[in-house]
Amino acid sequence: MVANLRMRGIKDDLMRTAVELDALCQALAGHARYLQHADHGGEVQAMNGQLDGLRASADELRQAAASIRP
Repeated sequence: MVANLRMRGIKDDLMRTAVELDALCQALAGHARYLQHADHGGEVQAMNGQLDGLRASADELRQAAASIRP
């Protein structure tokens, strides 16, 4: 029973972190749009690469959470 509660807590933490990464991506995407309009092409490409990595991490966290069966 205790192990089930711990696993549920881990699952909840993974999902919460994924949601927080989504919010961060949304904010950074807005910043990337600003950079694009301010003619900072190289920085936009770097930012988009970071965004892709963060989105992939959020997806991996969701997959890990989905695999937990308390």
